[in-house]
Amino acid sequence: MKTNSLRTLFITREVPYPPRGGASLRNWQNINIINQYGPVAVFSASNWTPDYTSIPGVQVWQHQNVATQRQPLEKVARRLWWLRPLADPDTDWSYSHTAAENLDQLIKTFAPNLVICKELWVYRYLKTIKRHSCPIIFDDYNVESVLFSQNHHSPPNLKARLKATIQLGRIQAIERDFIRQCQQVWACSAEDAQLLQQLYPHPVPIHVIPNSIDVDYYHGVSSGQISPPPELNHHSQTIVFIGQLSYPPNTVAGELLVTEIYPRLRQQYPQCRLIIVGRNPSPTMLAAAAQNPGITITGSVPDVRPYLAAASIILVPLLQGSGTRLKILEAFAANRPVVSTAKGAEGINAIDGEHLLIGNTIDELVAGVTQLWSNPELAAKLAANAYQLVQAEYSWAAVQQRVETAILPLLDGRID
Repeated sequence: MKTNSLRTLFITREVPYPPRGGASLRNWQNINIINQYGPVAVFSASNWTPDYTSIPGVQVWQHQNVATQRQPLEKVARRLWWLRPLADPDTDWSYSHTAAENLDQLIKTFAPNLVICKELWVYRYLKTIKRHSCPIIFDDYNVESVLFSQNHHSPPNLKARLKATIQLGRIQAIERDFIRQCQQVWACSAEDAQLLQQLYPHPVPIHVIPNSIDVDYYHGVSSGQISPPPELNHHSQTIVFIGQLSYPPNTVAGELLVTEIYPRLRQQYPQCRLIIVGRNPSPTMLAAAAQNPGITITGSVPDVRPYLAAASIILVPLLQGSGTRLKILEAFAANRPVVSTAKGAEGINAIDGEHLLIGNTIDELVAGVTQLWSNPELAAKLAANAYQLVQAEYSWAAVQQRVETAILPLLDGRID
């Protein structure tokens, strides 16, 4: 598609730059791909204010701190969310009436040809967008209703069970209505696309736009130009797990690492290390690190590449979740071998024994790690094959053609 006149507005509930974690990495991917066809504007809404006012490559960025904008009646309405139709605490989190008015003005002044709504949680802004004649794409990073069911399968008491039942119904209704009102849906994987079609049969086209990464950004890890942090000098038996640790699937995985997997590995490799990278670690993780000097919990870091450089293996013991795991693609791009559950590698065209090792039990995950530590040639082979895979299928350049194919039918007569 040869044009530089496409005007695209992204709407997201978080600041997309710097990209930290899966959702922001996906946002950054799509912003950079779409930016090749013309100006991009970003409207973001959250409960904090960043200390910078521009985003590289973005012509217009308007951020809303909705926590400072809400009027008293809005705050009351948030607390009574279950009394309002199609309301949910997570869709309320990034919304205010003032922000919606500012979005309306931004659409008038920027005049986009295309609006891309990032994730289900910006649903409340849909009414404002629909006042204008822009085609709308719903970029469904996760099938949130399925993810919610996984994360709340056993509420601890009757009150929690009632709340979870109500909230699941709302998320399903919002997901259904969002799909109904947009012109196109993007899913991270064929598995997620199939799930959406089963849950919400509707003639709206669903396109698989895989998660992808800027592979060149990680070249310094594989080349040795980027070193581990000084306090984590290179060690041949270092496991690394990366993720936003308050996200329930990552919480479960991180706690599994410190309570089950790492203690087992230390029995065979007393000097091995575990590094868990990400914000909001749980008390269980922090307690384990306090008791064991071999465990490092970094908290939020400005750049994950030094921690990838410290890894001899990236371990992904995820038991829940949807979409595709950008942490695995980052490891592939950094030329680091991966051991993962099947759920962790879901949505990625990686083959067990060719690009990574798959294990679905604690025994199997421990065996995968020990196999690679005892066989460096296999670890190097898997990493090399995985690097070729991420270049061919999950680089920005590889995904760009899928994006073009998806958006072209929406732009007929709208751009030069």
